[in-house]
Amino acid sequence: MNQLTHGKVVLATGAFDLLHFGHVRFLEASKRRGGPGAKLIVVVARDKTVLNRKGRMPILPEDQRRELVGSLRVVDKAILGHTRLDLLGVLREVRPDIISVGYDQKQIKASVETLLREKGLHVRVVQIPKFGPNGLNSSTGIKQRNSSDSFAARGTSMKKE
Repeated sequence: MNQLTHGKVVLATGAFDLLHFGHVRFLEASKRRGGPGAKLIVVVARDKTVLNRKGRMPILPEDQRRELVGSLRVVDKAILGHTRLDLLGVLREVRPDIISVGYDQKQIKASVETLLREKGLHVRVVQIPKFGPNGLNSSTGIKQRNSSDSFAARGTSMKKE
């Protein structure tokens, strides 16, 4: 697709709600897949897309999530996804050589590969393995830990004396 003189274009996507170390490692590994001189373009999911996929609104609004992701040294450009989920439109806009998905996105990987096959697009799809042990390498883990810590803290402060 888009063979730059210095390297390939890698496309990574995600909600990136509560940016954490696992996100950074995912993006670094994604860019490495493009080889020397690769460009990493990250599509940050719209609030409405997060709501539709996860059943809840993100904690941080889309503009802030895009700004945070774009501020990472490894990211060459961060953009918001289309207002309607439109992977083909994103592919036409970004023209990646490689699409990178996370360890927990097997279903998304299969859907992307099917779309690429149907449209006759020659883009490689790679799945990045999980980084580190369970816990603070996922937004869900952080939210669950924060929720249980808050509950425990409230429980001790609410004891009758």
